[in-house]
Amino acid sequence: MVLKIGKSKWARIGIHIIFWLLVGYFYYLIFTWNSEFPKVSFIFTIGLLPVAIVETYLFNYLLIPKFLSEKKYGRFFYLSIFTALVSTWLSFLIVFYALIRILNTEASLEPAVLHPELQVLSLNFIVFFAIAIKQVKRAFYMQQEKNKLEKAQLTTALKLKEAELKLLKAQVHPHFLFNTLNNLYGLTLEKSDQAPKLVLQLSEILDYILYRCDASKVPLAEDLNNLKNYIEIEKIRYSEKLDLTAEFPKNTGKLQIAPLILLPYIENAFKHGVSQFPGIAHVHLKTSVEGRNLIFQIENSRNPLVKKKETNNKGIGMINVQRRLDLLYSGKYILTVEENDETFSVNLKLELEE
Repeated sequence: MVLKIGKSKWARIGIHIIFWLLVGYFYYLIFTWNSEFPKVSFIFTIGLLPVAIVETYLFNYLLIPKFLSEKKYGRFFYLSIFTALVSTWLSFLIVFYALIRILNTEASLEPAVLHPELQVLSLNFIVFFAIAIKQVKRAFYMQQEKNKLEKAQLTTALKLKEAELKLLKAQVHPHFLFNTLNNLYGLTLEKSDQAPKLVLQLSEILDYILYRCDASKVPLAEDLNNLKNYIEIEKIRYSEKLDLTAEFPKNTGKLQIAPLILLPYIENAFKHGVSQFPGIAHVHLKTSVEGRNLIFQIENSRNPLVKKKETNNKGIGMINVQRRLDLLYSGKYILTVEENDETFSVNLKLELEE
């Protein structure tokens, strides 16, 4: 009903007692101001204070929580009217009791001088004031609990998000290494002179993955450089059947990007585009920076004899990159995937941070 101090039951009871003692003193001052007879003021205070207490607690601990809060508006309305009428009736009874029983001995006092309506108004003023304090306090604590709940939900969601990102990232690394080592294995079987160069490129990629990808964001320039190394590896492997164009921005400023989020699209182009194409396959890659936006476009040939969605859309890499985009760049990216009989293309516009 009043401000809550601590969690002690006795502390709350003490606060309520102090509050009503102050209310009683307020009543006495009001009634004394309106009457020259202390006996009248005393009887009004002693009589009206219990009525105010009972009415206040009926509203604060029964009518409002049991009916108004439960949206039982009809019952709340009728019971509130009934309670107010009973309280008013008791108030007038007390006033007239003082007039008849006490003031009969005071012949000089006119009954009209007491203004009984003032006593009733004083009673209801205190009741409404006490109800207002209780409801403001209740709303305050409900908002506090709501904020705590929202904060707990947000913390839980962030922890789940971080755990999922770590899992996705852990899956990306082995998937990428498997594909690259498979490429190296093919070159060693062919005893290619390009194998040493591929090993060097792979060592740079491993250095990037193992030592620089633990952060949630890395410089865009470093991630694009890793893409260049991967493309060099694929150029060595598919040199005779590959039509490749790759454009990279000269200046990326201080832009940051989630590591390895673009690589699966390039892997996909070579694995499902070039490797399954019977003739000379093309891979056209273009990356550019417009303000804080990265524009990533890649198109690759596809074998028309292979069914759609069996070649380009499946696999851990493509699934993971979509999940990582949703988690890390929700509302900050536009992804378009186009597939027809002869080509497969990906267009990604990604809003980055500095």
